Amino acid sequence: MSQMVAWLAEQGVTTLVCGAVSRPLQERLSAVGIKVVPFVAGDLRQVIQASFDGSLNGSAFTMPGCCGRRRGRRGAARGRCRAKRDLI
Repeated sequence: MSQMVAWLAEQGVTTLVCGAVSRPLQERLSAVGIKVVPFVAGDLRQVIQASFDGSLNGSAFTMPGCCGRRRGRRGAARGRCRAKRDLI
């Protein structure tokens, strides 16, 4: 995990948009200055465009099951979605 984080930092990555990331990995990425936007799903081109135009935080790009959709209504899933909003 440390090698991957170091490699991303060396490449000049400033933001990582991903579907899922473990809390330890997210913390390591944040520690080296990489902003993490977790729990994103959708067509790659649309996600990239939404990232550039600031509309990535909309529900259209939230992973299924997150924020009350399907099984994500209780417990940790709700907290993760709140974390997504806080990071954007």
